[in-house]
Amino acid sequence: MEDAGAPTWDLTAEQQRVVRQAQVIVMDQHSGGPLFLAPDESLPEPIRDILRNIEWVQGTYVGVEQYLDRLPHGGNALTTDQLPTFTLTRAGGFLPRIMGQYVFGYVTMLERKLVEARDVQNNREYAREAMIQFRRPQTMTVGILGLGDIGQGVGKMLKGAGYNVLGFKRRASSRLDTDLSACTDHVTSDLETVLSQSDIIVDVLPSTSATRYLLHENNLKCCSERQPVFINIGRGDVVAEKTITDALDNGTWSRAVLDVFEEEPLPRESALWTHPSVLITPHVSGYVFVEDVASMFVDNFNRYLQGEPVLYKVDWTSGY
Repeated sequence: MEDAGAPTWDLTAEQQRVVRQAQVIVMDQHSGGPLFLAPDESLPEPIRDILRNIEWVQGTYVGVEQYLDRLPHGGNALTTDQLPTFTLTRAGGFLPRIMGQYVFGYVTMLERKLVEARDVQNNREYAREAMIQFRRPQTMTVGILGLGDIGQGVGKMLKGAGYNVLGFKRRASSRLDTDLSACTDHVTSDLETVLSQSDIIVDVLPSTSATRYLLHENNLKCCSERQPVFINIGRGDVVAEKTITDALDNGTWSRAVLDVFEEEPLPRESALWTHPSVLITPHVSGYVFVEDVASMFVDNFNRYLQGEPVLYKVDWTSGY
């Protein structure tokens, strides 16, 4: 397949035969979304029925926006007969630890002033007093927006290091405090509570119609007292770029660690590149290793063969 503009497929007769018989496909979302949900644009007319036997598509990434964005209204308010008939599963299982390490690394680097340590070294200053001015984890609260398997992995790592972890989940209940006790100290559906009580805010939310621009000027006023660090490893459209720079400029947030952006790649003219309170990485917090995807698929495929529910199944209506 060529990845230039609209996807185009040029399959040999043998390849067509194999695909027509397939019931399971492993495919990344950038190819799979257009192929399955916009076949008239993706496939030549003679082979548009080539995918009729597909029962399950295993994705290779966590994100599934390329599927959801092609559903009418993003999947909201659709009846059952309007939803795709195949099962879609996202990548899962191996990313909580990898992404948890990313978050924990930046939390440690910022709180222990490891960024400033390079400047101190370059200036040949033995600035011990400045370097020991940090807070004990037990006195700090980390708010995690999104408690899927990645959010839980991040929370477990931080809680294990002594931080108080406050989780945000759109559908929270008192039972979740017990169910998620390994990774959080408390779970709430009140976003403003998390924003107002957190010293560090970690976004792990997917991109759905319910989460896009969830953070905005009005609710970020809740952050003014604690001036938290904002770390985004979820999706860039949870908050507008200008909202980020404004929050940093007016002291609502103290720092921002950004791995995802409204537009990717991040345009060279973006103000984020040169903002003194922003640290940027190019969407690498959850790097996917081929070996991990293969192992995950084998485990899931065995469940499929045994008639068991597959893991990491996407709910078409909720978007995750």
